[in-house]
Amino acid sequence: MSFSRKKLESELSSKIPSDILTQLLDEYANIKQQFFLGRFQPSELNGARYCECILRLIEHLNTGTYTAFGKQLNSEQIIRSIENNTTLPDTFRFFIPRLARVILDVRNKRNVAHVGREVNPNLSDSLLIVQATDWILMELVRYFHTSSISEAQKIVDNINTIKLPVVAEVDGFIRVQNTKLDARTKTLVILYYKKPKKVADSNIIKWLRYSNASRFRKEILSQLDTEALIHYEANYCTLLPKGVVLVEQTVPFNLLS
Repeated sequence: MSFSRKKLESELSSKIPSDILTQLLDEYANIKQQFFLGRFQPSELNGARYCECILRLIEHLNTGTYTAFGKQLNSEQIIRSIENNTTLPDTFRFFIPRLARVILDVRNKRNVAHVGREVNPNLSDSLLIVQATDWILMELVRYFHTSSISEAQKIVDNINTIKLPVVAEVDGFIRVQNTKLDARTKTLVILYYKKPKKVADSNIIKWLRYSNASRFRKEILSQLDTEALIHYEANYCTLLPKGVVLVEQTVPFNLLS
């Protein structure tokens, strides 16, 4: 992710209960990761989970307590009751709760959770989710920051920066846009992007524009197979769970770096 999670946790931990904050940042990271990999339906569903964290925070600000995770959340009651709490800023009384309601409605009433016959709205809905979750997080930093104004502004600016995906696809041709990654890492990224599908080694060689095919197969694909990061057989590659973990822990998905 482009934002520093440690900085966000430092800024928000004094005002937001730790379990809410952890869940909130986990869901935010998932939204961004799925969106920039082009997986629009998961990003929208995670958007709803993000809002369930936000509504628990709203409930906490309003009453001093909140619905435990794993228990049914009464979203409408939380949204209605906080409007009457004039001790809180309008952003917590009106803007954030109502925006959370919109995101939940996108999950419940659009084509995200149900099969339908209308034009697929997933891309435009996902854009709404990503921008809305950004805005909510920036509002939390704006009101709860503990560092200097300049440092808080840097965090907000970083959240609001336009981001580019590490993977792009043009007419079936996969490009890894972070040119600083080595061929081994790019291979893992491609297989992550295509998972759970098998990918022909010839396609990976073509997409990476690797000049020596036999060397690539021997020194990269065979080695990745030996390390159990991929399964390489009959000229087809599949990313294994160990490879998934490695990619998710070490590769920045959404920024060219």
